Amino acid sequence: MSRTIILTVSLCAVGFLGLSASAQQYCSDGGGFCQQSRYDYYRNKMWPLPFRAQDTRAVLDHFAVQRNNGWKLHNTIGASMFDPTTQQLTDSGKAQVRWIVTRAPLDRRVVFVLQGDAPNQTAARVESTQLAISEIIPVGPLPQLYVTDQDAPGSSGVYQTAITRAMQTSVPAPRLTAAAQTP
Repeated sequence: MSRTIILTVSLCAVGFLGLSASAQQYCSDGGGFCQQSRYDYYRNKMWPLPFRAQDTRAVLDHFAVQRNNGWKLHNTIGASMFDPTTQQLTDSGKAQVRWIVTRAPLDRRVVFVLQGDAPNQTAARVESTQLAISEIIPVGPLPQLYVTDQDAPGSSGVYQTAITRAMQTSVPAPRLTAAAQTP
């Protein structure tokens, strides 16, 4: 491979120095083999600079996907934010919708509703969420609302309170060891 490149470069050099008319005709065909060889030579000489932008974009695109998925999960109204019997938003669900609609960055004001087990549950959840959004923003364009099948990580406040109280009651009383008590 390297012999071919050396031969090509030397043919082009010979042709442009006027030493061979056939070599000059071969290399001056208006963008042929010699032009491509010159292009490849300078491109290889400048490596890795021409490819850094592509590499940077490839890395940053991965982070953009993660950032979008994180916002999607954060803006998802999950199962714990709906009443299990009526599929209406709970107080924490309304607070989450209020935060999304009023405080989230403008390009991230999109509400995702977790689909229910049945189509009528999903419809009730969407209707309840749309009603809460329209109460917060009575006039003007409303943020988009999508149905998703991916639940946001987390659990209900009742569960978290029970875990915290159980952890607090199971902590033993502090006491000094026998070695620490002797002076």
